[in-house]
Amino acid sequence: MIKQLLILASLMGVVFGQSGFDILSTPTDSRDAALGLSLNPTVKPTRILTHPESAVTLNVWNWVADIQGAFMGIALDKMHLSVQAMNSGDLEYRNDIPSDDPISTFQYNLFNTGAAYAHEVGSVILGIGAELVYERTLNASSTGLSLNVAGAYALNDNYLFSGGLRHFGATGELDEESTELPSEAWVDVDARYSNLLVMAEINSGPIPNALGLSYTLLDNFELMSGIQIEAADSEMRIHPSAGFTAGWTNFTLGYSIYQMNHKLGPRHFFSLFWNY
Repeated sequence: MIKQLLILASLMGVVFGQSGFDILSTPTDSRDAALGLSLNPTVKPTRILTHPESAVTLNVWNWVADIQGAFMGIALDKMHLSVQAMNSGDLEYRNDIPSDDPISTFQYNLFNTGAAYAHEVGSVILGIGAELVYERTLNASSTGLSLNVAGAYALNDNYLFSGGLRHFGATGELDEESTELPSEAWVDVDARYSNLLVMAEINSGPIPNALGLSYTLLDNFELMSGIQIEAADSEMRIHPSAGFTAGWTNFTLGYSIYQMNHKLGPRHFFSLFWNY
């Protein structure tokens, strides 16, 4: 009982203490989760052209206390479309004193749909993305518009630099709680050495800094790992993640375990990529 109460108290902190469209800081698929950083072309629109692909991505993930999410992304030439949802299931709201009955039960729902576009301007790639986000908490709901802009420049075939602003925009006010977008500036460096890809991401806002490694075997099997560096209060927390993708004909399957040492347990991501 005490352990369950601690988990629920921590979840309430995630839901209410960090209420602010948390879906925007959640990885979208197994690659994102394994590397510990975002590869979502809606958030980083230059990736539509710097890492071009013709694929439909389907992803589901599961976390503690029946918290789960789903994502679908479609790559279309210079555009990318996405739909994402997150749901807590039935959670029990309790205080710190053990009791047989909860104060109340509720669901926490988040939903967003986004689109992005990228364009080459000489040797520089520019991109813009937008996401419409809906949040439903215990007492109220809110809608927000998240905007993302980015630029990228390839120094050569091995080094790519990109950066931009993400999740800035407008949000509606909740009746009894406050909510805000996790706005920040970011810089990303991709370095490729034969089959090894190293990616580093530095952020100015609440989303942690990250370092990811990817190694390709036999052209259809990819091993990935990453760490997130989170500055929390007076201490620094490091969260490791790992995963893989395996290709077969036009399909790629992916699995990852995200933030393996998280205090509430890791999240498990399962992805299917259809390369059309």
